[in-house]
Amino acid sequence: MRHLPVILVLSLLPDLLSSQDIGRKVLMTVAGDTITAAEFIRMYRKSSDTFNLKEFENYLDQYIVFKLKVADAVSKGYDTTKSFRDELSGYRNQISANYLSDKDVKEKILRQAYQRLMTEIDAWHILVACPPGSKPEDTLAAWTKTLEIKARIAGGEPFDKVARSVSDDPSVRLNGGHLGYFTAFQMITPFEDAAYRMKKGEISEPVRTPYGYHLIMVSDIRPSRGKIRVAHIMRSVPSNSDPSVDKAAEDTIKSVYRKLLAGESFSDLAKKYSDHRESALRGGELNWFGAGEISTDFAEAAFSLKADGDFTAPVRTIYGWHIIKRLEVKPPPSWEEARGTLEERISGSWLQAEAERSLVRKLKKEYNYRLNERAMNWFVENTDTLIIKGYNKFDKNSIPPGPLCTYAGQSITSAEFAKFIESKAAESISEEPAAYLQRMLDLYVSDHILNYENRVLESKYPEFRLLMKEFHDGILLFDISQDKVWNRAAEDTAGLKQYYERHKKEYPGQQFYEGTICILEQRGMEKKFYKEFMKYRNAPDMEKRLLKSVSPANDTLLKVIRGTFPASDPRLPADLKPEKGITKFYAGGYPAVVDIKDIPEKEPLPFEEVKDELIPLYQEWLEKEWIEQLRAAFTVKTDNAVLSEIKKMLSDV
Repeated sequence: MRHLPVILVLSLLPDLLSSQDIGRKVLMTVAGDTITAAEFIRMYRKSSDTFNLKEFENYLDQYIVFKLKVADAVSKGYDTTKSFRDELSGYRNQISANYLSDKDVKEKILRQAYQRLMTEIDAWHILVACPPGSKPEDTLAAWTKTLEIKARIAGGEPFDKVARSVSDDPSVRLNGGHLGYFTAFQMITPFEDAAYRMKKGEISEPVRTPYGYHLIMVSDIRPSRGKIRVAHIMRSVPSNSDPSVDKAAEDTIKSVYRKLLAGESFSDLAKKYSDHRESALRGGELNWFGAGEISTDFAEAAFSLKADGDFTAPVRTIYGWHIIKRLEVKPPPSWEEARGTLEERISGSWLQAEAERSLVRKLKKEYNYRLNERAMNWFVENTDTLIIKGYNKFDKNSIPPGPLCTYAGQSITSAEFAKFIESKAAESISEEPAAYLQRMLDLYVSDHILNYENRVLESKYPEFRLLMKEFHDGILLFDISQDKVWNRAAEDTAGLKQYYERHKKEYPGQQFYEGTICILEQRGMEKKFYKEFMKYRNAPDMEKRLLKSVSPANDTLLKVIRGTFPASDPRLPADLKPEKGITKFYAGGYPAVVDIKDIPEKEPLPFEEVKDELIPLYQEWLEKEWIEQLRAAFTVKTDNAVLSEIKKMLSDV
């Protein structure tokens, strides 16, 4: 965080204090619920980055309506339902997680993991086996043996020679204790932590892991080289093979190498000669790998290639002989690229536990945590393996009375801690009772302190309280709006039909005309056709007279349509004006005439045809009706002086 100059901080201080003072003031009450200026300002700033008086006034009205709807939901008991309580509790659990762990520690751990990911370590190790649950005397013997081995190496004996003679790691017969290069997440955590704290050439003190005690020697430290994708041709040589097997494999791989130099296809040769059948089927192609993900000899040879398409001379590894071809490389990821992967790779539960432990340490200081040492000493003196394993219980009469520890006005009694220890009933322990008791006390106190912190979040953090209020009101708004508007508009068919009846004239159906259409499907007689139509158009036997006059020999040439017909009738001209009277036109190239006697009023479209279009409009109507009812049912009181202060503060920003 960048620090502001002292003068600037002091100049801003009055405004900051003034803003805080405004925030504590009550802006309004809606149905008896008080709304502070801070709550309103927070919501307003989420909707707008700048201040505009007209927009502010509109938002204020919308905000009041929002609060009226919430008040209606509360009055109807929406906030007492199980579904509401469960949903709000779920949101609270999600939000509170950010307050119940040390975010700085999470970030520090992720950053540390990234730095390790950017560094490759070449290490050797010797293992002295000592599994979990070993007896204390066996653990001490393993630790002592490890120190003796370190003394031999410090005295000048070669690390690999000592490793082959004493290490309990089964792979030592193949590698002499040489692990090769590795990076983050490739070794068990205590081993990785120790290695990354060491300098080049250094030998560690005994490092405890679930496997036992390790001596680690770091022979090289270098920046990560990223990832590489290669193809290879392999002639395998099983361990402990006869030298003749190795010689035959070497001769074959050298022959393949000569073919490659002569220009033959790497892919074809891999399919034909490689013993690694899984990759041979793909022309020898392997998946992406980096340090620690393949044998060091193989990786070093692969990364030594300078360009895509280059291939090595025959390379010997513990698996046999290889020729390696570089296909493509990619550099180490940036912090932004790696962060998501790091969060996935680091155990979520472990990362959370570390962050919680860090927060508990801070809270102990903040809440003046105090341990009753005398009571704790009583537990150390009176706890044995029988109690720890659940075979026996503490003598209730001798448990020290009163608190074992206190914090923030809270206390944990000795009796409560005794009951906790008895309930755990550990099957086995690999530590002394005193160490076990301390670990259990840390766990028990941590749970208590975190639970207490969780209970006081609303009073301790104003932003948390406001956020929870936002979720509380948002859930209620959604639930009651669903019942009052959204679902009702879709499900209340009777109400929707009533709305249709009130508004159906707004949905006129198709236009119809009453009259006559005449078409003469014969060209060259337009004038006579029109003249005769005008003469007989009102005659009862118009069709007969017109036919006799214009087409006596073929009665199929005259088409007459009488009665009601739609304005969209395809026989009518598209630009026909909706007016009474006679219009001459051509239909399909033939002379035609329409005599419109009357234009009936349009009938509304049927309900089913406009139902989907009506639903959103019905929702709007329901919303307006509901708001009018709310304004009449609930009282809203606004402190105009506080409102003016808010306007001034927002306009000055």
